Amino acid sequence: MFAKIPTAKYLKVKVTGDQIQVGFFGWVARVAHVHQYGRQERVTKKGPAYKYPARPLLGLTETDRALIRSSFLRHISVGE
Repeated sequence: MFAKIPTAKYLKVKVTGDQIQVGFFGWVARVAHVHQYGRQERVTKKGPAYKYPARPLLGLTETDRALIRSSFLRHISVGE
């Protein structure tokens, strides 16, 4: 169902001032949020509400987080 959601078509980069964001924006972000956390949403604009089960689309394991953290810290300490 969500096989194409991580493609460049939906996963966007937003740059403003001194920050950068990578993620889903607009309607795609809303759909991803509902399915990631299992929220209630209307099936159609004026239709009945449905409580969707949580079906995580994205996530990081503790191992992933540790690798990212160590890589980041190694990267920023190189300039010192």
